[in-house]
Amino acid sequence: MRDEILELEQQGRLAEAEARAQAWLDAEPDAIEPRHVLGLVRIRRGAYVAALETLLPAVQRDPAQPALQVSCGRAALLAGDRGRARMAFEAARRLDPNNLDAYIGLAATALAGGDLDTAESGFRTALRADEDAVEAWLGLGQTLAGKGDQEASARCFNMALEIRPDDAAAQFSLAQTLRAQGYLDFALRAFERALELNSELAVARLQLAETLAQRGRSTAALQVFEQLREHPRYAAAALSGMGELALARGAVPLALTLFQQALARDVDHERAVLGLVQALERNGQAEAAQRLLRDWLGAHPESSGARAALAERLLRGNDAAGAVALWREALARSPGQASLRADLALALERTGDFASADQEAERAALGGRWPPLVLLRARAALRDSAFETARDRLKGLDEAKLNPVQRRHRQHLLGLAALGKRDWPAAQQAFLAMHADDAAALPALPDAKTMGPRLRELAALPALPTLPATLPSAPIVLVGLPGSGVHRLASLLARQSGLKVRSDYFSGSDLLARADDPRLLQPLTAAELDSLALRYARGVRRAAPAVEQVIDWLPRLDARLLPSLKRALPGVRLLLAWREPEACLLDWLAFGYQRGYPLHDVAQAQYWLQQAGAQLALGVELLPAQALEMDALLAEKPQLPPELGVFLGRDDLQLPEAWRSESRYLGLPTSVPTPTRSAWLQALQATAAPSA
Repeated sequence: MRDEILELEQQGRLAEAEARAQAWLDAEPDAIEPRHVLGLVRIRRGAYVAALETLLPAVQRDPAQPALQVSCGRAALLAGDRGRARMAFEAARRLDPNNLDAYIGLAATALAGGDLDTAESGFRTALRADEDAVEAWLGLGQTLAGKGDQEASARCFNMALEIRPDDAAAQFSLAQTLRAQGYLDFALRAFERALELNSELAVARLQLAETLAQRGRSTAALQVFEQLREHPRYAAAALSGMGELALARGAVPLALTLFQQALARDVDHERAVLGLVQALERNGQAEAAQRLLRDWLGAHPESSGARAALAERLLRGNDAAGAVALWREALARSPGQASLRADLALALERTGDFASADQEAERAALGGRWPPLVLLRARAALRDSAFETARDRLKGLDEAKLNPVQRRHRQHLLGLAALGKRDWPAAQQAFLAMHADDAAALPALPDAKTMGPRLRELAALPALPTLPATLPSAPIVLVGLPGSGVHRLASLLARQSGLKVRSDYFSGSDLLARADDPRLLQPLTAAELDSLALRYARGVRRAAPAVEQVIDWLPRLDARLLPSLKRALPGVRLLLAWREPEACLLDWLAFGYQRGYPLHDVAQAQYWLQQAGAQLALGVELLPAQALEMDALLAEKPQLPPELGVFLGRDDLQLPEAWRSESRYLGLPTSVPTPTRSAWLQALQATAAPSA
């Protein structure tokens, strides 16, 4: 009977195998063997708690069977009971000092507890005893993945598959490693192969869905998640994944429902809570979202994800002190956890307490194993003008193991270190590498000289007599070149009472229409202008129902919009953030602008700036405009230009302290210092000249 049932299990006919084993146990309820076999089948089916409950009575009746102790240990480990698992594996080892499965089980228990060194030692010991031990290869692969060595991890899983090519667990582990390395298409095939070998491996199905979502295949991901929404173990994770997909496509009410359903299935599911927080924020319920985080963290003080999410929101709300308090509280609970000290260091840096941040970073002593801390320590060296130290710390990071944000930040800091050493070629190389992750081409701009006569002719046509009644006043359009600091001006204006800053950058919407709409180069009728004006007014009413003045920030000005703006919105004015093009070029290169505006080639960027500057010149010609010299605002001690208040008709403009602190992000400059600018420009002139 045992062999027949285990043959069914090997064939993947797990439901049939479980039914046969259960019938055998029903017929012989006091027998050890049918209970053991039923437990093994339930482990294979992923019903780990049920497997443990099946095996425990057998172990209690006959504790002297090493194989039974090993099976009980596996079920306990998979069910999350590491203490019971360790006792069972140790009992098996005492009963049979040569029991390889007991040694592998103890190593797996160490791995589950985060003791990677003990786990690695245990798995390697097992492999010295039997180099064909598939479970030891799998465990060693998982351990090395935990240590960040994904390539060695993949080699271990491939060894397991060479020994046992039809092993679903080996395929699944390989798929996980491929996913961690970013080889998503290969990972998808490995997950699918694991499910071919064991269709009831629900965790592989879950990660298949998550990988499909990562790959952008949302419909396929949703179909796989649907298969798990009633699963006893993975329903909450599946519902959370579905909620994330709904949130990504803007279906906020559906996302709220799915995250709530996930929490109904598992009230302790952190992913569902974090998703619900995002959905509430997207639904305009920011205070409710923060309350949910605080309440959940109070009930789950060990939750690192919730603590990080709350700290992030406090930092975003300029409450860095609150974030520091959160991490200090966590560190008081777990004083030996270096990663918490590192998080505290990062939060302290945001408060401006750089000395304490640097001290905590040194005490964390994670070396090169945690990139955010290495980046912090590099920033600390730059703040102390220790440029070579910063460079050496950054070069110790393996860029292949960084996420895109970390890679970009590393290159930026390398560039700043090179600037400090006045090593212009190295600075340029690093800054260009910083831009390399944005593969977009710079937006095409029409030739202002060619189009100028037609735009002047259209702008001279009659405008509408009045603005729509729902508009509080004629809008202001804020423009500037990349590197001009226009984003800093937008941030300043957004912090003033009674002003609302809108833009493509914030909302993804157009101002009146797409600038490449050919109708804009035709004489629009009064009815067409009225339609554009009403469309604009509806957008303002939705975004800013009670403000006194609306400011639209265009990341770039396309002059084809100008006649329509002037005619549909009478009184519209232009506010220009102005700097010399050379200064713009250097700041754009060193600090970037925004996604979709990468600087891949200095000569190309110079030419693009000339084109964009010609568009701005047409704007100043066709609309009432105020050019604002930005160097005063971008100085280390910023000053408010008096002409800005005159232009806005305001005498109450302020430079908030939170805005002032942005002039040195985390203690580092946010603009190329004036003394550096001329020397760097001379170096650039030797390598890049403007071209048509």
